[in-house]
Amino acid sequence: MSQPDGGYPRLNAKLLSSGQFPTMIVSLVGKFVPNSQTGNNVEFMCCDDGRVSISLEHVDQAPDTSEHPDQPFELIGQVIDNGSIAMFVARTLSSDTDLPLYNQMIEVQHDSKFEQYFGGFRTAMETS
Repeated sequence: MSQPDGGYPRLNAKLLSSGQFPTMIVSLVGKFVPNSQTGNNVEFMCCDDGRVSISLEHVDQAPDTSEHPDQPFELIGQVIDNGSIAMFVARTLSSDTDLPLYNQMIEVQHDSKFEQYFGGFRTAMETS
């Protein structure tokens, strides 16, 4: 499956672990797990409460969350073959971001029942 230029799917940990998005650039929303950095990796709790390993090899370091450990972020990165992400960008989101609601939106976007509304991106990935 190829990826359209400038587009990337929004995923949660369950979708990431499904294996449907190998080597693609994707977006994850959630929070960094405090004190979880080991070497060039850090744990990230996605909006569906699933944990994902984030590789920091393309960035200097993970964002400092020591003052605000519950700060939500959007991560943009490339899926690595084992289901982890090589992070390129971390964007700080508002502290009142509703992660369960965001997860519901992701589930709707990836539900075939709603393909007529969100299928354009999926179709573009399949035909590119």
